[in-house]
Amino acid sequence: MKSKPELLTGSRDLRFDSLRGLFLVLMTVNHLPTEIREVTDQPVGLFAAAEGFVFLSGLLAGWVYTRKYRSGGLQGLWKATTDRARGIYRWHVGAFLAAFVLVQATEHALGYCSPNVPKLFFEHPLESVGLGLSLLYQPGLLDLLPMYCGFVLLLPTVIRALETGRRWWVLGISAAVWFAVQWAPAVDGAPLYPINTGSFNLFAWQFLFVAGVAVGHARVSGFAQLARPSRWVLLGAGAVALYGFGIRHAQWPSLWPNPTFGVLLNKPALGLLRMADFGCVAYLVAAVGARFPSALTSRPLALLGRHSLAVVAVQSVAVMTFLQFPALSDTVAARTLTVAATVGVLFAAAYLRETFAPAARPPVPAAQSELATARTPV
Repeated sequence: MKSKPELLTGSRDLRFDSLRGLFLVLMTVNHLPTEIREVTDQPVGLFAAAEGFVFLSGLLAGWVYTRKYRSGGLQGLWKATTDRARGIYRWHVGAFLAAFVLVQATEHALGYCSPNVPKLFFEHPLESVGLGLSLLYQPGLLDLLPMYCGFVLLLPTVIRALETGRRWWVLGISAAVWFAVQWAPAVDGAPLYPINTGSFNLFAWQFLFVAGVAVGHARVSGFAQLARPSRWVLLGAGAVALYGFGIRHAQWPSLWPNPTFGVLLNKPALGLLRMADFGCVAYLVAAVGARFPSALTSRPLALLGRHSLAVVAVQSVAVMTFLQFPALSDTVAARTLTVAATVGVLFAAAYLRETFAPAARPPVPAAQSELATARTPV
């Protein structure tokens, strides 16, 4: 099935950008104290928007950087990924410093320290900056970009292995690391303070990213797509997705004891049930996208998705700043207006980025642009 022209802008596919934009909006709303979170927090099951964003980032990375490897060799791939990692790091540093300055300025203006911002900013300002720049202090809202930076540096190793036909080895090793994390004892972070490497367990979340890379690589390599998905696979995926939705929104009973159920739903370590639910929903979305591609497109959301680095950085600063003002969450109206203003800031940032830096991101290839997943277990 060929792509329809209206689904493409230049050499980008609106469906991928639209989904990324949607995930960014959901993540932003979920970081604010608002009743809207009843709709945006895990809206279709047991996983959140962050899983979708990381997986899709891996898929696009596998798609784009496989082509770079084939055109420029390993040296060209290393250069492209290190340049990308430096760019991500610069956005993180910019967001960290902007948040630090605004938090300090707000504290001096209000005369008190808000409990909603990193306390190290007030306790030891210079130490927090030094640790932040070295990625050893990643408080909430400032831990997504460092993780993404690390994953980008994995791309040369992963893509080279995929190119040599070791796809199952790559996925197997990545899955084994993820599985080992599921049963590893929890690390007490208190003795490590002020060292804080964020709420994401990199050894677990790498599986989601690597699986996405494998799917992106498969698309570039012309592996079978989901033009005609198996009826039985669709039914199985639908059953798992329905069960996840029922647990999340209809209080369906768990099939496991509470301690085991907690492990299966663990977000920092990406528990098994959380991953299974996400994989099945992603498969169903891919099947729908292959059959009805225009259903997954939105030009406003695609604007956010095209400039995801800038949007992630800006939303971190905006949310952290707004959380310091209690009056913004006193009433339902105030909370709703705060959400609307924050989302508006995201669109403003993306628009400015689009206007003044239109070539800031590498293009997503338009060839083979059906939104479909290769036959890769994810």
